[in-house]
Amino acid sequence: MALKTRSKAEIIARMNEVGKMNRFCGRGVCSRSGTSGANTSVIDIENRTIPFVLVSTENAGERYDWWNDEVYIEELDPNGARLDELKTFFKDHRQAVDTAIGRIENPRVEDKRIVADVVFGNDDDASRVFQKYQDRILTDVSVGYYVNDIIVTSKKDEPDHVLVTDYTIVELSAVWKGFDKGATMGRQTGQHKEPAKELRNTEVLRRRFNLKLKEI
Repeated sequence: MALKTRSKAEIIARMNEVGKMNRFCGRGVCSRSGTSGANTSVIDIENRTIPFVLVSTENAGERYDWWNDEVYIEELDPNGARLDELKTFFKDHRQAVDTAIGRIENPRVEDKRIVADVVFGNDDDASRVFQKYQDRILTDVSVGYYVNDIIVTSKKDEPDHVLVTDYTIVELSAVWKGFDKGATMGRQTGQHKEPAKELRNTEVLRRRFNLKLKEI
């Protein structure tokens, strides 16, 4: 069943299920992450704090629904985020007591982006990850979220565009490489646009996601 022929409820349910199957987060949550030239000068070593961009202005990217062999473009509206549940920073998307390494302070929409400050804990795991950000071994973060409402736009011979207008962000994690190129350390306000990426072959996407499933 093509994306454009499904009901909104069916699309939302599948988007959340795709997030679950991709292993990026638990309980059917979808995820986002990002890479760019992060600025380590923003790190407050004394207070163990790093400011991050969680969702940038240029966050649209491809998703693959392998049940229907279909690529679509998913984009988050920063103004549509519910941030009340965003409290904890994890070292990966496995949400557990042992993987919690920091607290999230002042999550907010700023310059049409979602930003927040992460205060790292003092245990060994938190210290190791904090040091990796200082050394630029890590630069990126990724949010886990539930999709609540969307707007679907269809154009002939192009993948459907799904704008997520209402979503609940429930966690933030360290990642090695991401989805949203602007979700990284810092508070840069420049609206630099990356060149549009060509859509990848769906068979390549299928193999990529299958590899993720095999890592479990």
